[in-house]
Amino acid sequence: MAPTESPSPESSLHNHAPGIECAACARALSMVSSRVAGSLLFSVAADEWIVAQALYLRPSTIECYRDYLKPLNEFFGALPVREIHIGHVRSYQEERSKKVSGRVINAGMRSAFIPILRASNCWKHLADQYKRLPEVDERVRQNMDEEEERRLIAIALDASHPRRLLAGHCLIVMYNVGFGFGELRYLRRKDVVFDVQYPFVTTNAKYVKNKFRVRTVPMNWLALRSMRWIVHRWEDLGGTDPEQYILPHAAKRTPEERKTGNHRRTHPPDFTRPMDHIYRAARAILKEAGLGHMDPYDMRSTFITKVMNNPEASDQMVKEITGRSRNSRVNDRYSNQQLAKKAVVTDKLAIDPEPRIRLIAFPGGRR
Repeated sequence: MAPTESPSPESSLHNHAPGIECAACARALSMVSSRVAGSLLFSVAADEWIVAQALYLRPSTIECYRDYLKPLNEFFGALPVREIHIGHVRSYQEERSKKVSGRVINAGMRSAFIPILRASNCWKHLADQYKRLPEVDERVRQNMDEEEERRLIAIALDASHPRRLLAGHCLIVMYNVGFGFGELRYLRRKDVVFDVQYPFVTTNAKYVKNKFRVRTVPMNWLALRSMRWIVHRWEDLGGTDPEQYILPHAAKRTPEERKTGNHRRTHPPDFTRPMDHIYRAARAILKEAGLGHMDPYDMRSTFITKVMNNPEASDQMVKEITGRSRNSRVNDRYSNQQLAKKAVVTDKLAIDPEPRIRLIAFPGGRR
């Protein structure tokens, strides 16, 4: 029997009749060409790679990849992929280390940089020389006690700092409903429901980390007050459509506005895009409240810890309200104190109720 010839990359790209125009095939052929030549600029190869991934990944994951690509494109973007050598990589690691941790750099290299070079068939000559940066132990999430919460609320709602009010209300919502800012920024008007007995907020299922994060959480009065403020701001900005983001992307300032230092925009915000972040203002609030050791994402940690330590909250309720998986490593990172919940169970195992007068234990049994 004659040996079967292996199909060429081009011939295996489509499963339809030859001659039919197909956008997917055109993109794939382009990637094949880049593998062979490696002549594309890194920024162009990155764009093609992200388009190819969009078919298989969640939009939220694609957004993460785009975030990884921002610093990578700033450094490697103008270089042809085949000309990138280990010296470039080490220089990037050194420069990037001045701003972020080794864990963040390694994640960007692993998730975006290396796959792009592999897609262009240009990673083999770097693989043996590449070294990951050392990573410190994973940061333990911080939680607030009651006194710290009261200080945070007072600083967050301080009207003498109007430009920080939005960040302040976002922090209050985050630690009362358990959302990270990544979930909060993707909320649409229709995801927030006020006019019911128990007002609630529902995550935007399209932009969540995993299936566990798709959840509906009732708002307590603190979260409700701040969420009403956020929605009222959305209305003042011109928001009308239930599909619009309640934290819209701000319009760019005109050259005249930049010259005068005016922070008010002439043009309305883009309600089809969420705002980028609140971290500068949020960290200023935390620092002034004496919580400089905390990060905005610790608001979610505070919420999860309080819920997990509530003896009345079943494991299923904890899972539904926090959006966490049953991964014990993740649970331990958020909370190390669940004895109160365990005590409720073990106390009920005693054959008699606990006596009002404490018994003294002696050797040989109770007397």
